[in-house]
Amino acid sequence: MGRLHELRSQLLRDRRITSDEVGLIRDYIIEDGKLDLDDVKFLVELLGDAQEVCSEFDELFFPVLKEAILADEKIGQDEMFYLLKMLYSDGHVRDSEKQFLCELRDEAVEVTPQFESLFETAMQSPVKNWSVGGR
Repeated sequence: MGRLHELRSQLLRDRRITSDEVGLIRDYIIEDGKLDLDDVKFLVELLGDAQEVCSEFDELFFPVLKEAILADEKIGQDEMFYLLKMLYSDGHVRDSEKQFLCELRDEAVEVTPQFESLFETAMQSPVKNWSVGGR
């Protein structure tokens, strides 16, 4: 676990994920030879904590997330948590995230009404300056 925290600190020192760092991230994910929810959690937290990510990170991130989410061909409650965190923890909904949701919706054999609601809300969200309530 210490190594993971060290890697996160190293990657997020400047609050950016650059193309030079994507190799380190890929190495961490494939290190044990299997994709699991810990890998997804790591990636989603990186995305949420970074102020800026490069396109190479997206090229790694979205296929890994899709593989994990669609492993059982459904989008269930566990997967919804990671999707919500991906979309809203960094303060903006990127076009690439909206495109990813479209791909998930098209490729899933079964989607829940909760996913449909998340999908519709995300599609209508402005890239920035959205609010989840409060005050």
